[in-house]
This record gives sequence, structure tokens and C-alpha cells, in this order.
Amino acid sequence: MSFRVNTNVASQFSMDYLRGTSETQGKAVGRLTSGLRILASGDDAAGLAIANGSRSDQAMLTQGLRNANDGLSTLQTLDGGLRNINGLLDRARTLAAQSASGTFRGDRGVLQGEFAAVLGEIDRQAQAMGLSTGGKFARSFAVFVGGGRGLDRDAASSNGSVVLDLANAAVDTKSLGLNRVQAQGIGTVDIGPGSPGTSVQAILANSANRASNTVTGFTEFFFRGPGFAGGERIKVSVNLAGVTTVDQLVGNINAAITAAAQPTSQQATSFENAGIRAAVLTDSTGRKSLSFSSPSVAFQVTAGDRLANALLGNVTSSSNPTGRTLGNVFTTSGNIAAAGTTFGATGAGTVTFRFQGSSLASPVDVGIPVAATTTITEALASLRLAVAGNAALQGAGLTVLTTTAGTPMTFGNTRGERFEVLTSGDVNNLFALGSYQGSAGAGGSFDYATITGAAGTFAAAPETLEFSIGGGAKVAFSLTPAAAGIDGATTALNAAFASNSQTAAAGLVASNDGAAITITSTNGSRFRLNSVGTTNVFGFNDRGGAPANGVADVAEIPPAGTQNHAFAAGGLQQTGLLSFSPIRNGGDDQTITVTAIDPAGVDQSMALVLRNDTTGRNAGTVDEAVQAINNALQQSNNATLRQIIAIKDKATTAGPDGIRLISNLSSFNVSIGTNAGGTGIGGQGTIVTAALEGSSLPASVLTREGAEDALMALGEATTRVGAAQAVVGRGQNRFTYALNLAQSQLTNLAASESRIRDADMAEEAARLTKGQILLRSGVAALAQANSAPEQVLTLLRA
Repeated sequence: MSFRVNTNVASQFSMDYLRGTSETQGKAVGRLTSGLRILASGDDAAGLAIANGSRSDQAMLTQGLRNANDGLSTLQTLDGGLRNINGLLDRARTLAAQSASGTFRGDRGVLQGEFAAVLGEIDRQAQAMGLSTGGKFARSFAVFVGGGRGLDRDAASSNGSVVLDLANAAVDTKSLGLNRVQAQGIGTVDIGPGSPGTSVQAILANSANRASNTVTGFTEFFFRGPGFAGGERIKVSVNLAGVTTVDQLVGNINAAITAAAQPTSQQATSFENAGIRAAVLTDSTGRKSLSFSSPSVAFQVTAGDRLANALLGNVTSSSNPTGRTLGNVFTTSGNIAAAGTTFGATGAGTVTFRFQGSSLASPVDVGIPVAATTTITEALASLRLAVAGNAALQGAGLTVLTTTAGTPMTFGNTRGERFEVLTSGDVNNLFALGSYQGSAGAGGSFDYATITGAAGTFAAAPETLEFSIGGGAKVAFSLTPAAAGIDGATTALNAAFASNSQTAAAGLVASNDGAAITITSTNGSRFRLNSVGTTNVFGFNDRGGAPANGVADVAEIPPAGTQNHAFAAGGLQQTGLLSFSPIRNGGDDQTITVTAIDPAGVDQSMALVLRNDTTGRNAGTVDEAVQAINNALQQSNNATLRQIIAIKDKATTAGPDGIRLISNLSSFNVSIGTNAGGTGIGGQGTIVTAALEGSSLPASVLTREGAEDALMALGEATTRVGAAQAVVGRGQNRFTYALNLAQSQLTNLAASESRIRDADMAEEAARLTKGQILLRSGVAALAQANSAPEQVLTLLRA
């Protein structure tokens, strides 16, 4: 046995064990006094991270439960309000039923007073609830509850939210179809029996009105709206047989609307969904006027003939029921060739007539083949047959009015719309519309982006060339090359093109291959060329020395008097009239952006490009631009933007056509881009915001007929309120289920955190007792170990 004084190993062992025992006892005391198993991160780092996550989730779910309860309370409030709206509708329906009775002998004005008050109260309560059009709750919104899981944060947030779509739950009179958007005829003209001069009976009996009918005994109206705008407008042909009163007229019009709304096409289905109906409005003086209305869809109605124009109040005078004429005339200042004139060898081929305007969605070309021996009389007859047999031109109301050679070339339009007729291939100008040539001479394409000459003399001699860019006015160059030869001729052309703003903007450039000159537009502009005279200096005179008449002058001759035959619905958002000038150059692309706010309050935008180049040609006329805008809106597949339509309109009866955008949305705007030529839609570089225009048509029980219509509208309104209640009810149920799930998640998360974070008190008490015993015994053992070295002194005393 050895004895050491310097190192007391036993004492050190005792102190180590005693230290561990003391730490264990301290943790046990801490856990027993705090109730927590994890007092510091080192106690259980992984467990602490999990527990903290559970605690954070509990905080989120606790607030989520409050959110869900708030949402549930809101829906319960809306549910009570909707029950009240139902009660108001019941009262309104009672009043309408009373007024609709043929045996009612009381004062319908009294009924109307209460009826209007009930409708006003519906609007007030809908606004107070936030369920009016554009109201606080009439949209789609999400209530965050929490507890969602997903592959990423967005998915987790989405899965933890209850989404409610109340966008179609608005219950004001406009949303319920009790305050309809309307297009009214001229209200100052009375078509009722109280005005014999312009009564329905007088209008129908007028011979000039009847003669304008395309089909005997039928008058026509045209409607444009979302899905049936521009060239896809809907024609409604009204049978006038047996009609002698205003009420009979309205009945026949509505029957024709129903027939036109049969779902035989996408346009007809959209027309059916618009719910357009005809009615007679009676003002405070008793004057009656024809009107059309829709529950909420923006639309425009136009007269298709003089009779329809008269029914819309556009008559010659208050005592003359003749409708204002709708026929525009497009005529030449000169005469076509005399009878017996033939086209000759240089004129043989195809003469192409291009029709544009008059609501044509795109230009319509009609080709008339002519031989050298074909006479102008024969060609004119062929043209008349071709136009009469073209469905698009007939739908646009376009006809050939000229029947005799040696007279002006005249075309007519029975729809009251502007149009123009252009030609190419008539190299000897027999039709008096100009002698522009086709791309390959007579019979070539109507216009072109490149053309190559042939057999040019390239002499230093004068010659006149005329160009039309994109169907525009002619640009004439009288040229004499400075030097003979093809290079001199090419240089002369390029100098002329560069000196003129129109040809420079069109990117016209001349080049040659040593044998022929080619003229090309570098930006895709299309043009027509005419070589005047008998020379062929540049190689573009395809007449073989025949004389040329140059480009003809033409004029549009609108009918005298007023032309208010187009009526846009009021009581909705409209832009001001946007001016328009044709885009003719390929470099003048213009971007138009339409922005609207959807029911969720989110901006929805769509941009389209108006252009006239190799990529697309959709802005050569105002009709093409209108069609392009409507196509883009409908093809956006955006439910909000599809409620906007573009219509053709004009500020004054004799003014130029412009574009107006209309919609039943609460707001939208149009951003108008710029281009180098300043063409396309005017107001470039600005944002045009739509504003409320015109008045809507509230339901009325002032007449028996109005009361009958109101009964139908109130029945549909009750159905709409029921649908809104169903949405609110579904929302309440979803919140209830969400609350149950969130509460369950909260309870389980608390239990999970407790199992990780909380201390087992029994286990810790036992650990404390054990520690106390070990501590006392350790202290005693340490005392013994410390006293062991004293035994060495015994050896020394000996």
C-alpha cells in the first residue's frame, strides 16, 4: 500500500462525482420550479427547435381562429341583410302584381311611389352591407386561418386560407337587373298613338320607309355587345305583319330578339346571355319612345333601314314619319368608259375592287376577270353580280348603283355607314377609279410590299409615277433621271422617295439587278403604283404605250339630314370618343393597353398592337381597328376584360368615325401608345379613363305593361338573391369547418409542444431525491478522502 501527499486521487474523484450530482440536483430543482424540461438550448437543442415551431404555429392559429370567427360573424350579418332584401323584393313583387292586373282601377302613381321607394331601400341596404356593385364585400377575398401545408410558402399560405367569392353576390338594383342599362331612341319624338304624325301606324304606312326594307314586311336592327361586336354584330329582323300599336311592335321586336338569340353560334349565345329586351318609355308628358335594355351588359343598337330609323325617332319632322335616309354614296367625279369600250390587250386580266369600312372586319376584294374583248358594259354587269353575291358585302349593305356605261361609278350603302372602294388592275381606268396596276401587271394582287418593273428604257426622259401607301391619297413624282441607264433611274427614284415624308415613312427603296428596277418597302408597308404617260423609263408602265388617266378622284356623299341611327346603352362606363386615322405605314405600330379592376380589386390588363405590316394588318380602317380591339378583348379569356367592347361612333352627324369603349364594369381605362406617324387612335401618350354616361332604366309599375316586365325582373332578382344567400351560406359552413380544424390543430400542437418542453414532475422529484442522497453521501466521502493524507503524520510521529 502506497501513501501520497501531493496528489489526493480519491478526493478528486469525489469532487467530480459531487459536481455532477450537484448539477443534476440543480436541473431537477429548476425543472420542478419552472415545470419545463428544457431550461436551456443545451438541454435538448433539436427538441427546443421543434417546440418553438409548435409554439409559433399555435400563435398563428390563435389569430387565425379570431380571423375565422370575424369572417363567420360578417357572413352572418350579410345573411341577415339578404333576408331583409328578400322581404323588400316580396313587397315590390306585391306592388307589381297589383299594378299588372287589368282590373286595377286605382292610381298606379301611388303604387309607383312606394315601388320606387322599395327599390331605393334595396340600394341603400345593399350599400350598407357592402354588397352593392363594386362594394366592399362584392368581390373575391381570402381569410387566413392557418394550419396549411404545402411544398412552398405560397402553397402553405393558400391552403391555410378560406377563399370566398362574393363577386356575383351583389344585390343592389343594378346587379339584380332591376336597374337596367338602356339604349333609348330619340325621346323628343312621340311614336305613340297620341302623335298621329309620327305614330307607329304612320311610320309603318309610309311608303319610303317600307321601300327601304331589305325583305318586304320586315325591318332590321343591329346589336353589338361583348362577343357579338364589330363585324360579328347580330341582325334582328322584325316581322311587321299585323303591327298597329306600340305594344304590338315591342312584342314583335322581342320575338325577333328571341329568334336571333338561338344558340346556333358563339355570337348568338353571347347575344342571348346579354338579355336585351325592347320596351316603350313614356316620359312625364306622355310621349312614347322605343328603347332597348339589358340587365347589365354594355351594347349598342343601330337601325338597319329607314323604317327602323324612324321607329327610333329619327324622322324627317314631327309631322313627317319618313325615316332619315341611311344611304351613303361613294362616287367618282368622272364617268366610266362609254358603252362598247373594250379593255384591250393591255387591260386584259383581273380588275380588283377593294371594299372597306361599313363594319367590314377586314377588306373584301372582288375580282372581275376581263378579256381584251370584254366591254365596260359586260364588266359592269359582272361587278354588280359579284357584289350582289358576296355575303360579306350584302351584310354590310353595299351595292353597285351604276347601271349604265358613260356615267359616274357609284356605290351605295344602306346601313348609313362610311365606306370606300379602291381598285387595282384597271390599267386603262375604264371604271374611273384609277389605273393602279397589280404586282404583276393587270390581274396582279391588289397592293404589294415589293414590285419589279420590266422592259424599262432607263432614258434620261421625264415620267410621272403615282403611289398610294396603304390605300391613302396619291403621292405623285414627276421624275427625269440625271443620267441615262438603270443606275441613274434607280438614283432618281431613291432621291424622290427620301424627299417625300409619306414614301420615306413607308420605307420605299429602289434597287436593281442590272436588268430591272425593284421597289420595296423596308418596313412592310403595302402600296400601289401607277405609271402615267406613254413612256416606260422606269419599267413600270405595263400599258404598252397606251395613254393613262392617272388616279381617279372619288368622293363620299353622305345623305342630307341627321344620321343618329346608332345608340349606345347608357347607365354604364364609357370612354370619350377616340379619334382615329388609318395606319398606313409598316413602321407605325401603336400599342393600346386596356386596364380594368376585377371583383377582387386586382388590375387586369391587356395590350394589343394596331399595325399595318407583314406581322398583321388590323388598322387600315376604323372598322378594322374596332374589330381588332374586340377580338383581343374576347380572346384574352379574362372574365373582366371580356365585359368591355369597342364600338364605332361619331361626335356629330357629319363628323368622322371614331372609337368608343363601353362596359358595365365599375371602372376601366385605356392607355394610348405613340407611333412615328401619329396615326391610329388619337390622344397618343395619354390614359383615357371611362366615366359613367347616360341614365339607366329602373323597373316601373306606372303602366300595366311595365308592371308585367317588373314581375319578370323581380322573379329573376329573387333567384339572384337566393344564389347570393347560397354563396354566403356555403361560406358560413366553410368557416365552421375551418374553425373546427384549426381548434383541433391548436389542441394537438399544444399537446405536442408539452410533450417536448414540459417536465415530468414525478420523474424530476425522484431525480431530486436521488441527487440529495448522493450529495450528502458525496460530501461525507469527500471528507474522508480529504482526511486520508493525514495518516502520513502517524508514520512521522513514530
